[in-house]
Amino acid sequence: MTIRRHFSYTTGIIFLAGLGLALLSEYHPLHLIFGISLVFTNLVLLLLTRLYGAGWGLFTATLVYAASIFVWGNPLFQGVLWLEIVFLCLSTHWGKRIRTTIGADFIFWSAAGIPLFLLLYYLSYRSLSIETWLIAAIYISNGLFNVLVADAIWEYLPSKYFYIHRADRDKPIYLNKLLYHILFLAIALPFVFYLLMNSRNTYDSVRYNSLQVALHTSSSISSELDRWSPDDIRRLEHPGKGGLEELQRVIEFFSADRSYHIMVLDPRHEQIVADSGNDSPQHSVTKLLPLPTNSVIQGDLYLHMPEKRLRLLPNQEWQEASYIYGTTLKRVPFILYVMVPLQPYQEQIYSQYLTQFIYLLLFMIAAAVASRWVTRRLVRGLSELADITTGLPSKVYHLRSLEWPESRIYEIRSLTVNFRQMTNKLLSMFQESLTSNQLLQEQTFQLQQSEKKLQELAYYDGLTGLPNRLHFTEYIGSLGIHYGPEHSFAVMFADLNRFKQINDTLGHETGDILLQKVASRFSLLVSDQLRVFRLSGDEFVFVYHFNDTASVQQAAQAICDALNEPVTINDVVLYVSVSIGISIYPYDGDNLDLIMRNADIAMYVAKEQGDSIYHFYDQMIENQRSENMKLENSLRSALLTGQFSLNYQPKIDAHTGRISGAEALIRWLHPAYGFVPPDKFIPLAETSGIIMDIDEWVVTEACRQNKVWQEQGLPRFPIAVNLSARHFYQGNLIGMISRVLKKTRLDPRDLILEITEGSLIKSAEYVIKVMADLRAMGITISLDDFGTGYSSLSQLQRLPIHEMKLDRSFIQGLAHDPKKSAIVRAVIELGHHMELNIVAEGIESQEELHYLRNLKCDQFQGYLFSGPLREKEFARFVKQWNGSKWLG
Repeated sequence: MTIRRHFSYTTGIIFLAGLGLALLSEYHPLHLIFGISLVFTNLVLLLLTRLYGAGWGLFTATLVYAASIFVWGNPLFQGVLWLEIVFLCLSTHWGKRIRTTIGADFIFWSAAGIPLFLLLYYLSYRSLSIETWLIAAIYISNGLFNVLVADAIWEYLPSKYFYIHRADRDKPIYLNKLLYHILFLAIALPFVFYLLMNSRNTYDSVRYNSLQVALHTSSSISSELDRWSPDDIRRLEHPGKGGLEELQRVIEFFSADRSYHIMVLDPRHEQIVADSGNDSPQHSVTKLLPLPTNSVIQGDLYLHMPEKRLRLLPNQEWQEASYIYGTTLKRVPFILYVMVPLQPYQEQIYSQYLTQFIYLLLFMIAAAVASRWVTRRLVRGLSELADITTGLPSKVYHLRSLEWPESRIYEIRSLTVNFRQMTNKLLSMFQESLTSNQLLQEQTFQLQQSEKKLQELAYYDGLTGLPNRLHFTEYIGSLGIHYGPEHSFAVMFADLNRFKQINDTLGHETGDILLQKVASRFSLLVSDQLRVFRLSGDEFVFVYHFNDTASVQQAAQAICDALNEPVTINDVVLYVSVSIGISIYPYDGDNLDLIMRNADIAMYVAKEQGDSIYHFYDQMIENQRSENMKLENSLRSALLTGQFSLNYQPKIDAHTGRISGAEALIRWLHPAYGFVPPDKFIPLAETSGIIMDIDEWVVTEACRQNKVWQEQGLPRFPIAVNLSARHFYQGNLIGMISRVLKKTRLDPRDLILEITEGSLIKSAEYVIKVMADLRAMGITISLDDFGTGYSSLSQLQRLPIHEMKLDRSFIQGLAHDPKKSAIVRAVIELGHHMELNIVAEGIESQEELHYLRNLKCDQFQGYLFSGPLREKEFARFVKQWNGSKWLG
């Protein structure tokens, strides 16, 4: 499932990236001259078609070209490019071929592309001109270039990141094609770069000439106005006095050749003062209005493009394009505009560009043909050498004559010599092998006879005569061949109970006899469905081919019942039982190791439940064991990498309402499992022994933090730390506590060590002595969770403790449970008579607090006041605490 999701995410991202690249190419083509561009949209669309099929390719192409024409306002000629990709997709689908060819694209342009383009051009201009052939040549070359580059990219697309058909993924890459593609791209890319640079130079030349014309005209008109007298200038302000007519004559004089258009406007652009054209005033002014398509070129010169409208050909908008230069006249308050149309330049530039393009195209074709010839010349010798060396050992063995290729290339000639020498050596080796084979055949026959005897010894147990572990392994392996993965069977792992005790008590000889008798009873159960094997020692394994689960239970019970009757050995009657763990293939594992491991786990669960018990493997048990093992292995690294932290829960004095102490509680934030409860990892730490290091870290961190609070000016109070019972049996508790107090510089009176009643189980005398030593140091000893463990009043009166903590199980529901209230009342009174401080933990309601205050409990702790807090939150809690409201 993970692999499929990864595949779908990857293909989706690649498809969206390809769609975005196609849209970008269509929105920003590489402009050449006057609307003619190089477009690489179909290159991307061809690759998407081959990756995702013709259906997705047509959908993507339709989406891209619809956006191009109807959203971005590109000419309808883009529809011809859409027809090109449609034709290539359909030719790929109908031809049942994965790759398109350059021939298919050439057929499209010859049969449909060029005729459609000529039709569109005739509909637009009613004639054919030189620009027709230039545009046709560029777009044909562009289309063929896209197909060639797409073929080259597809040939070497890495299948690791793209979903490519297996036939294409496994297809080899040929050296001659690789060299041809490299040479083609090495020629084509400079060709495209030259076209772009030539286009930029053309634009620069036209812009420079237009600017010079505009500057010369404006300068001439300004010079003419400089010769006017002041009276002539003043007449311009009064149209009736003939001043504007004189200015009109000046404008018409300087635009006599009609190659450009001159207009003079008032400063507000509201009225035309003089105009060299015959257009209506409103239309003339419109030409000068700023449009979104206008772009500033240099200073007051900008390129004026007509408003975008639906058009057939890409160069139509350039028919009305012009450079406009605007400047303010010096002596008169008017603005002069000189409009230089680009149309007179286009025919000359188209002719020059077509000639250069044809020469470059012919050069590129000649270079491509030459590169094809060179690559074939280079690779021919290697191809002949590859053909003759294919199946070379077989050819040498059958003594076929070999004609080695001749080449003037040094490397190929060296390879030929090396292969010829290797062939001669192979021939001599074959002759030697014939003699050796005869000798080996005689030795093989003798080995086969010995192997039959060894196989009998290898596959059966020498003591019981049952099939052994090797036999079992091969038998399980054969089940996958004969039955297949859909066949289910049960593996029952059987272990004799207390066999080691019998072996150690009565001797190994008696143990061997017992195994033989047990094996004989198990052999009586063997059938076509049930097979038994002895693995080692007292371990047996049964393989049962079942029809339903109920029959597995019956078979397991039959194995247990086989040992109901006692076994008599040398007049000694032995009662033997067996524990059985069962795992089912393939539900509990799909290989032998996993099936056996799970059956072994189930067997140990059965042993824990009693004798003559069988137990099926349960994934929940395995998950729990696995999780516990991972957590146990993570404890050491958690301590070293700082995954543990301490929270602090305040204790409240019942008489004053002040904070009388705090209990340090360890928390573990695992990077993978998140928050791990203490009751889950503390037992694992106890088992592994790392609890010693964890307790030392907790004591050190709690003491250090308490000292920091004291230095920050917080009220002084002791901090309580829970200790594992293992510390009292290791003999290093006193030294550890002394070392921590010295390191943190904390007064021993500010430390409370909480121990549980379970600490007294193994060696009460020793534990009491250690507690007395700690008390002598000035450390407070608290008996935690009193009443939930092994409470003993005789031990209690001997313990050198200062306080007792009532467990929450006694506090919860205290006011409504007469039995609990009687126990709590008795414990509090007992503690006070023994001069012990009583702490009630787990208080969560006002009712519980009120009841405990009436019972004269000394200290309170619970969520009613505050839950465990981090060090900064606890310090803030202490500063803001107001205990007066709890004294009412």
